[in-house]
Amino acid sequence: MHIWGKRIFMAAAPLLLTGCLWGPGKFASDLTLKKDGSFVLDYRGEIVLQTPPDAEAKAEPWSTEKARCRKSGKVEVQAWLPPVDDDDKDEVRPCTPTELAKAKTDFEKQAAERAKSKREDTEQMAKLFGMPGFDDESSRAFAAKLGKYAGYRSVQYRGRGVYDVDYHFEGRATQDFVFPALPDNDFIIPFIAIRRRKDGSVFVTAPAFTGRAGPLGARAGAAAASQMKDGPVSKAQGRFIIITDGEVLTNNSEDGTAPHALGRQVHWDVGPGSSKIPEALVRLQ
Repeated sequence: MHIWGKRIFMAAAPLLLTGCLWGPGKFASDLTLKKDGSFVLDYRGEIVLQTPPDAEAKAEPWSTEKARCRKSGKVEVQAWLPPVDDDDKDEVRPCTPTELAKAKTDFEKQAAERAKSKREDTEQMAKLFGMPGFDDESSRAFAAKLGKYAGYRSVQYRGRGVYDVDYHFEGRATQDFVFPALPDNDFIIPFIAIRRRKDGSVFVTAPAFTGRAGPLGARAGAAAASQMKDGPVSKAQGRFIIITDGEVLTNNSEDGTAPHALGRQVHWDVGPGSSKIPEALVRLQ
């Protein structure tokens, strides 16, 4: 397992337990790198707060198999009843219609309370990491706050954890750069990271631009895959393009470099079937 994978998995563990994570949705993004050290990054599309699959789920439905009546008059009600112990002197008997009706009421009340408690716990954990709540009010407030930061031309909350973003940033690759940097968020997997090397080259990675189990699955390796099987699944779908008048030294795209008016370009198509994290090393000097 890569060292990066180990560290990112350990840092992400609390979020994996809740199933909450920021990630791209449908998008188009391009990065232009020039020999003079300037760069322009555009990201147009969705940023998604991936909530656990059961965050919006209804309470578990009732069935008569969730009740067991005993000769003593005791009625057991739970989602999964263990096998009957043959040595148990309190024999099982058929439940009466009255007992089943009460058991159904009790079960549905307990199931609703469990679902509510789990949702509240998940939401509190998300807030500890600087994420908004799952309600529309806090999500719209988050969108308004994010829109105040440099580069964000517009941020609109569309509902169900999806934000429509138009981002345009012009900078210089003289130091490391990460997108997005979200307010109050203590942990995020970069969509795009630019890292300057001493020799004047720039290493570009796009950890969040991968499908399937997302960047955690891609980096952590098989040893951690079983621990992340219930974690968030990537919703990234789009194309990432690097355009440069520098020299593309290495890249892991499917098609390699192609001519462009500025010099060369390389692209990665991201979707459910993609598993690579886009990477390229570009010499600017």
